[in-house]
Amino acid sequence: MIGKSHLAMAAALAACTAGIGGFFYGTSVGVAKEQAAQKRADDAREAERKKLQGKLDASSEAAQVKEYARQGSVREIYHESQKVIERPIYRSVCVDADGVGLLDRAAATANSEDLWGIAGDTRPIAPGAAD
Repeated sequence: MIGKSHLAMAAALAACTAGIGGFFYGTSVGVAKEQAAQKRADDAREAERKKLQGKLDASSEAAQVKEYARQGSVREIYHESQKVIERPIYRSVCVDADGVGLLDRAAATANSEDLWGIAGDTRPIAPGAAD
């Protein structure tokens, strides 16, 4: 014979087991709902990202097309002319001999020529071979 106390304990145990089972079932349902909500949010973010990436790609492509068209209309013209000057001619009388020397020195310096022997050379001359 099972006593009333055993029967009450069995009922309490069954109630606790049902409560624990209900808790775990509710937890799993809540987790599933939360996962579904998170997936919907992730899908919405991914759709927005793809939409914005599409806009960026279209804008970049349009800019490339415009730049290509702009570069196609640009022409570069190269014009070369050769000037051969054997010796400079100073036609103006406003430059004296010192000025002509300075102009000759500037031209020689620009052309990387030896400066010895140019008129108006002011470099000190050594008094002897030892100096």
